[in-house]
Amino acid sequence: MTSRLVERSARLLENRLDRRGFLVRSAMAGTALASVPGQFLLRPGSAYAAICSCSGSSCDCGSLCCDGYTEFCCTLTGSNSCPAGALTAGWWKADGSGYCDVNGVAKPRYYLDCNARCGSCSCGGSGVCAGSCSGTACGCANGSCSNRKTGCTRFRYGQCNQSVACVGPIICRVVTCTPPWQLDPSCTTTVLTDNNTRFHNRPCLQVRPSGVAMRLGTTWYLRDTPTGGSAMREFSYGLASDIPVFGDWNGDGVKTPGVVRGNRWLLRNSNSGGSADIEFVYGALGDVPVVGDWTGGGRDLPGVVRGGRTWYLRNSLSGGPAHTTFAFGESGDVPVVGDWDGNGRDSIGVVRGGRNWFLRHSTTGGAAQITLTFGQAGDIPVVGDWDGNGRDSVGVVRGNIWYLRNSLSSGPADRSFGYGPTGGRPLVWRL
Repeated sequence: MTSRLVERSARLLENRLDRRGFLVRSAMAGTALASVPGQFLLRPGSAYAAICSCSGSSCDCGSLCCDGYTEFCCTLTGSNSCPAGALTAGWWKADGSGYCDVNGVAKPRYYLDCNARCGSCSCGGSGVCAGSCSGTACGCANGSCSNRKTGCTRFRYGQCNQSVACVGPIICRVVTCTPPWQLDPSCTTTVLTDNNTRFHNRPCLQVRPSGVAMRLGTTWYLRDTPTGGSAMREFSYGLASDIPVFGDWNGDGVKTPGVVRGNRWLLRNSNSGGSADIEFVYGALGDVPVVGDWTGGGRDLPGVVRGGRTWYLRNSLSGGPAHTTFAFGESGDVPVVGDWDGNGRDSIGVVRGGRNWFLRHSTTGGAAQITLTFGQAGDIPVVGDWDGNGRDSVGVVRGNIWYLRNSLSSGPADRSFGYGPTGGRPLVWRL
């Protein structure tokens, strides 16, 4: 088979047969495609790595840009979420990676395709338009042969956003341990599997910054990153009079909503509306609820603060007596919780007068181990890992303007932005 024919055949197959253009040009002669072409026609996913196709780049066939898969979104934007203007068009799972295992129990890893939109272009019968319709260029992500492709693969699994009949090429992939239908209610539970992707990884997937959220009335507005912009997720849950909380209740790495109604806790395991997945009674009327991973077990647990200074923490998502009780703070303080040293366990703190922070590295009473000044009277304190370094730091919200600092020290905000409806209650979550 001549190199010219190989090149032409690869380009043709990349657009028409396989699900991501996973054909490897140099291996085409004498390969499975030559011997069993019908298999690839019927099962496009099996064409991964069958022939080398670098989408017009000059990269070596052994480089990531030529392996046929699409790059992760966090490589392109720094965020493990679909870029602005893209939509989730489908997903698959991979078993056996180990990345999502919980307490030794094997769990699948999920991959979501972020496809471009087609604008005014039509797709005909294919359901996928050309990149020229959406202005989506095809090539190695960030121009590097060490990154996989972006904007090259015209394919759609189709479990998500089925109301959108026509989509463009895949821009990038999102990876998560949470079932896609829990992250995006438009996704169905129809399962497709490709275990070839189970070890695909990027450093930017390991630790990511906290996301920001607002709740106004019963509506929750979530954004995946600590930046201004529009909400990426929106749903209704609870009553307007409930106290909202966020926590990773099931240890899957995603914080999901809960509300405290009097002393009744109603928690959900997905960022969506619906009925509570977990329900129990803990604390007393008038207590301030707090949430944190007190044990380092990877799940957030309930607590309450009474009178601004007495903390009652419980090590399970159930009613019953406190497992830990201590005094810290004084009347009028606002309690805060965070992993100040990155050890995987949350510790305590209080904010006095909207600006004076007193923090401890343990869930015990005693003197503050960290003190700092940040914010002003009337601000609402928030805590999160704003730069993805694995440690929580401080922030305040004034109206709907967020002021965040990347270190546990006094000084000006490292970033500020507007997010959420005025009058909403600011919250912090993580995907």
